[in-house]
Amino acid sequence: MALSTPCNLVVNPSFESGNLFPWFPSALNVAKISNATEAYDGDYYLDLQTAIGNRGNTISQPLRNLDPSIDYTFSMQVQAASPGANYCSFYVYMGKNSTTGFVATDTLYDSGEWTSVTGHYRPRLAQEYLNIVASCTFEGSSYTGRVFIDDVVFAPSSCEDGV
Repeated sequence: MALSTPCNLVVNPSFESGNLFPWFPSALNVAKISNATEAYDGDYYLDLQTAIGNRGNTISQPLRNLDPSIDYTFSMQVQAASPGANYCSFYVYMGKNSTTGFVATDTLYDSGEWTSVTGHYRPRLAQEYLNIVASCTFEGSSYTGRVFIDDVVFAPSSCEDGV
């Protein structure tokens, strides 16, 4: 859980501040902090609207003080909140290149349940952007979807809770 992971480099990992900062979305008015349904961790979570045409929207945050000589573990809790979608996908990458910066991916076919997405990454620089992309696919291309994100962790793989 992000609140109990002392080595987590993500700021506002469970959105408990009640605001988006220092996260920023790829488009205006697509990301909001909510407590309308049960959060995975704490009281709040991120409610991200996906783009029309079965395309994704991204939420990003700069991570600092990365050590390129060590591996990092990533995890987040996600929920598809679009019952009419065929599926919702999540893609996580670091930096500017989604291929070389790949961290994790997952596809959810069911909505309404929190699911863990995990991955590993070795940074190339001391500061890189963490990017979380979410998209939902529908039968038609004129719909937008919604996903929930909570408890985002990016920490050295050697770090343990309470250390």
